[in-house]
Amino acid sequence: MYNIGIDAMGGDNGIEYLIDAVIDSLNNDNNVTFTLFGNENEIKNVFNSKNVSLSNINIINCNDKIEMNDHPVFAIREKVDSSIVKSANMIKNREIDAFISAGSTGALIAAAQFLVKPIKGVDRPVLGAILPTNKDPMILIDSGCNVDSKPEWLYQYAKLSNIYYSLMFDKKRPSIGLLSVGVEENKGNILTKEAYKLLKQDSNLNFIGNVEARDLMYGICDIVVTDGFAGNVFLKTYEGTAILLLKLIKEQISSSIISKIGGLLIKPAMKRILKKYDATIYGGAPILGTDGLIIKCHGNSKKGEFYSSIEQVKNLLNKNLITNLNESFVR
Repeated sequence: MYNIGIDAMGGDNGIEYLIDAVIDSLNNDNNVTFTLFGNENEIKNVFNSKNVSLSNINIINCNDKIEMNDHPVFAIREKVDSSIVKSANMIKNREIDAFISAGSTGALIAAAQFLVKPIKGVDRPVLGAILPTNKDPMILIDSGCNVDSKPEWLYQYAKLSNIYYSLMFDKKRPSIGLLSVGVEENKGNILTKEAYKLLKQDSNLNFIGNVEARDLMYGICDIVVTDGFAGNVFLKTYEGTAILLLKLIKEQISSSIISKIGGLLIKPAMKRILKKYDATIYGGAPILGTDGLIIKCHGNSKKGEFYSSIEQVKNLLNKNLITNLNESFVR
């Protein structure tokens, strides 16, 4: 029976959505224990209001809360009674099998680095966001952890995400691209040129060379490797463009009677498109390279993403992700 930790102190929408996700998960599979980290009375009150028993539920009371504007390293040192610090220590001691949080990304990364610790052979844990494309889902790594990176780190990101993608999506030898300003081997800055050499020489990786940002949404590769600065800029641009396009379409559909009639006709097609490009169905972004399974959800996550993240965790625990990652870096 797996014991999955849930952060009941992070996120923008309170705790009701994540508790609804926990309840749905237990209704479908009661062979899991959940350990919720947060305000014990608040958590119990929500379960009681839904007439749900606390069987298969553990609650770890936390009195400190790490805020989004807290300095990550100082926060994990000073707020030892917070959900992120307590969960990290329990992962390290193998008291829980995984942790899901919509809290501070910086604090989670700091906890992964300094409390849980990286696996041997990995310098920095890294965040890999799962994004929909016109073909298969794509992992963007690094999506915002390490804004100042080294070539060997990008090489490590590729190795980590290669194993993760293979297990998560049951695909052997996923294709790996290096984000650059041109597809030619000599294009890019010093970081990408040096990383290119390291990726090219590893025959265990299906490295296809440099890729450009404009081609990523067409599914040109399964994994795109970059530093955290460029990765986060791309991610925010991708998200902002999607939100703007959806807003513009809605405005035009509601602009006239004829447009509204046309909107009704294309509604089924629009639903199919939105479903295809709904990243929440994959769950949150894993923090790869740490010796424990940690999933970072969006701060504004609702029940759907929390539920998908729980299913994602169970899938990765069944496939022994952390063991596979450790073994790959020993060789």
